[in-house]
Parts: sequence; C-alpha cells; structure tokens
Amino acid sequence: MDRPEPREPRLPESLTRHLEGSRRAIWPTPDDRHRPRTGAHRPRLPSRVFKGVWLWAAAYNLIGAAILALLWASMGR
Repeated sequence: MDRPEPREPRLPESLTRHLEGSRRAIWPTPDDRHRPRTGAHRPRLPSRVFKGVWLWAAAYNLIGAAILALLWASMGR
C-alpha cells in the first residue's frame, strides 16, 4: 500500500517571491550551479588608466605626508 506524499506547506507569495533567483542576480543561486558559464573565466588585467590613477593617489598621499612631516618638524623649532 502506497503512502500519500506529504503536502508541502503553502506559503504566501510575499514570502516566496524572492526565493527564485533571477538571471540578473549578483550572487549565484543553487540553480546557477549547472548553468553553462560563458565569457571570461579569469579576472581581467587592470587597465593602464586604473594603474595611472593608483600611482597618482599613492604619490598624492606621499607628498601630503611629507608636507605634514615638514610642518610638524618646523613647529618644534
């Protein structure tokens, strides 16, 4: 004799509407595990513009720290 299958509880739509992942989701969902992945599989190399901005920010901070150190040193005299 077959047992009847237990019924799943029916939850309101307001609780379940976000459980299914959309294709535009930032974080992968369990359904994404078996989805074929297209596109680049390795991280992109930073562009020259990004490297230039990073070098400018580093130089800006170093020059600012040097100016502050000189001002602090001159206050002690």
